[in-house]
Amino acid sequence: MTRTTAFMHIPSPALGACMLAGVERDTRGCVLNDAERFNYYPATPMAVISWIFEGALHVVEERGASPRPTLGPALPRLVFSGPQRRPSVSWSPGAVHALSVGFYPEALCRLICQPMETYLDQHLPLEAVASLPLLQACQSIIDARDDDPFAMLEAYFQPLWCEPGRASPAPYLGDWVRSLATRAAHSTAGRSLRQLQRRVRDWTGQSYRDLQLFTRVEEAFIHRIGAHVSSAPDLAAIAADAGFADQSHMGREIRRVTGLSPARFGECLTNDEAFWYYRLIAGELRQQPVVPTKPMYQGPIG
Repeated sequence: MTRTTAFMHIPSPALGACMLAGVERDTRGCVLNDAERFNYYPATPMAVISWIFEGALHVVEERGASPRPTLGPALPRLVFSGPQRRPSVSWSPGAVHALSVGFYPEALCRLICQPMETYLDQHLPLEAVASLPLLQACQSIIDARDDDPFAMLEAYFQPLWCEPGRASPAPYLGDWVRSLATRAAHSTAGRSLRQLQRRVRDWTGQSYRDLQLFTRVEEAFIHRIGAHVSSAPDLAAIAADAGFADQSHMGREIRRVTGLSPARFGECLTNDEAFWYYRLIAGELRQQPVVPTKPMYQGPIG
């Protein structure tokens, strides 16, 4: 098997308050069997826009014992995905080249002028959601057929996002989750607990408690990939360090986000080509000089 190609793209400071990161996947020229053409993704609080430049991708509706899963229709070339409360799987019948970009939900709400809660757990044609300027910008990236689509994306999106810049040094969600509480608490629209909770839900489509699930699971993932590769990870210690009540609690929440137990997830992370996305994130985290208490970027389609 030839390993597939995947890249992580970190936005420039000008767009750092709008988008978290992009993931580009290119399997053209790779030799993959049916099982290796699955793509496994965790649940995510991010909203995602995906560009499918070549090939086709299908959302897996059911995965049974058969090598061929039950598939939804082929996704359109421009896909909008709302925050996903369950892990998702896609499958490509052949080679594919796609780019998926995770947007902060409150930022994308401003671009589409719609509340994010409307789009929880949905995958829709972008044209059903986007404003005309946003749709035209995204279509231009498809039409250009450029070798660096993320650079083009930044060029087209900067006129649409006229806000102060913010550096995005690594693909983490932790600072964003914590900043939501700070921004909600300092809003002039009211500071009661109920008002703060409503504000976070309006911005993200989910409660602050829901978002903390991703923080804990991400922290466990960071500790897991930081464990010595030659020894079995101490799951009880990882659970304690990540803020779980105990190892069982961690196992339940990891299953909610990834669909797998911690042990099974560790096996797939190491050996399964279809878990390329998690390995890409793990590689990005290992490049950081210190292990932060922040969650990772999650959730593209292709």
